[in-house]
Amino acid sequence: MDTISWDSVSWEDGGETMQAVCPACGDAAAKPVRLKVRSPWPPNPVQSLVVCSACGTAAYPTLTQPPYEAVFDPLVACYLEQNAGIDSMARVLSSVEPSQVKRYLELGCGYGLLLDYARTVFGWQVRGFDPGFSAQEGRETLGVDIAHSYLEKPEDAGEPHDLVFCSEVIEHVFDPISLLALLRNVLTSGGTLMLTTPSAGAIHAGTRPGTLLSLLSPGYHFVLFSKEGMETILRRAGFADVRVVDQGHSLLAAASPGTLSVDFDRPYDRRLYRSYLETRIPTLDPTSPLGLGYRYRLLKELTHAGDYAAARGAADQVAEALRLRWDHLDLSDPAALLARLKADPVPQGVEPYHATAPFNLCGILYFHGMLAWQLDGRRDLAALWFEAAALAGERMRAALHVIGADDGETEELSWRARANIPHVLAWDAPDRAADGAAALGTIESPLLRERIPGDILEDAQRKIFVDLVNLGQYRAADRLAGAVEAALPESGAVLASTAFALGILTLNHRKAPRSAAAFFGRAHRACLDLPDRATAPIVQALLWPALFHQGQALVNAGRKDEAGEALRGLLKPEAGLPSVPTELRARTELLVRTQRLPT
Repeated sequence: MDTISWDSVSWEDGGETMQAVCPACGDAAAKPVRLKVRSPWPPNPVQSLVVCSACGTAAYPTLTQPPYEAVFDPLVACYLEQNAGIDSMARVLSSVEPSQVKRYLELGCGYGLLLDYARTVFGWQVRGFDPGFSAQEGRETLGVDIAHSYLEKPEDAGEPHDLVFCSEVIEHVFDPISLLALLRNVLTSGGTLMLTTPSAGAIHAGTRPGTLLSLLSPGYHFVLFSKEGMETILRRAGFADVRVVDQGHSLLAAASPGTLSVDFDRPYDRRLYRSYLETRIPTLDPTSPLGLGYRYRLLKELTHAGDYAAARGAADQVAEALRLRWDHLDLSDPAALLARLKADPVPQGVEPYHATAPFNLCGILYFHGMLAWQLDGRRDLAALWFEAAALAGERMRAALHVIGADDGETEELSWRARANIPHVLAWDAPDRAADGAAALGTIESPLLRERIPGDILEDAQRKIFVDLVNLGQYRAADRLAGAVEAALPESGAVLASTAFALGILTLNHRKAPRSAAAFFGRAHRACLDLPDRATAPIVQALLWPALFHQGQALVNAGRKDEAGEALRGLLKPEAGLPSVPTELRARTELLVRTQRLPT
């Protein structure tokens, strides 16, 4: 097979058209070709992706249906170790009140991970349908009820189900409206169908390469729905109540033959997910892809939650699992591991790659870096871990490209690892940290020759800038200030924290109090505009300090009337806001008194 990469995508200007019927809305007019991409499967034909002018849905009209029960076999280990988003799928299930569900059906359930979660956490009666090899293996390993076949008629499902879920399935189906009509008939009269699928709205050159390639999946995906297209086909299939949300790169849809009872904003209790992992891990062989994958997911979950002490225990379990399966991957010596990754040839395919490393190696190394940084205070070791993580991620993605696949999370972690290398220098080598942060936007990754995605670049430079300001390293921070100010968002917590840091730099280093006052004012307003302003941590930390510093800066600028007006909001706060800290109130009263400010 030939490698499929970002460079394999050829964007078209829309001048070429193809005759095709839209799978979503049924429009039969000729459709413009949006892009062309080479299939990874011999003889590697070029596939044209057309877009429906009526509803925006995209499809590959010349694709022939692959035998999915065989096609996905090479990726089972990758799915189990790395890219099965159990928590993301569980979040979707949390949109439904668990007590309303007794019988749960999942179509295209794969290994059955979500079936096992729903059975373990909610106590539902679960059943899955999937013809793939992974489903057969999952049925034996997890003991879940999976029919190793396609769902062909309502009777195959048994009794009607309260909830049916199809995660990343419908984009593979060549007759999606017939499938949806079938699923409608396996629901109870008030049951709910939930789907996730890639969004056609993300098909543009601004989408990250790894994410775009996963979304396009030439040779695998047949149709990529738009929000309008998904709403249309669900109604055409006979659903009475339909709700579709475009989440950027994916669509989340719910439909019912009766009245929907879902809440996409229902809070997801991540403690359920953590408890599930902790319950399941002791039952799984640590050397198996599933056992390693669950141990890694717990490490990731605990690190993201800031429970670093518990994450250290999870990291030790992961290291032991690696030692048992890949004894050359010694996590006790990140420098030696990095040297080995640099020296080893890049595996030319999925199976050669997996003979040398797990598919989640990038994430394992990344979270070891986070623990070295945040728990151990060893920023020198953290830099080694992050460099190794970035290289490991590229090696894994290069192997996936051979079969036209990619992994968006690995792409992101690879770049965040690279961005963390200059970040950890902020404490001991601030000038090098600033130079490294500024250079992030100019370098290419060593293997895939990609550039850092713009959103990760902006986020990394902002975080490094804020830390440099907080450390009092104003000269180094000033080198990043222009790029950080240019990328300021319009609102939100990021605006609050970044504008406050810009205010501190502008007041203390640039000696421009009027400009500093404007930054502090933006930080204060950003806090006020947050929907959860009564409880948000950023509001607790910055709401009143931003207002005090605005008043102080206006005093320094000789604008005492404006200073008094600003500080009046601190001395006489409106109802419903967090209380003003006693020490800050005293400082404000002293400033008002000594400067004779009108309040």
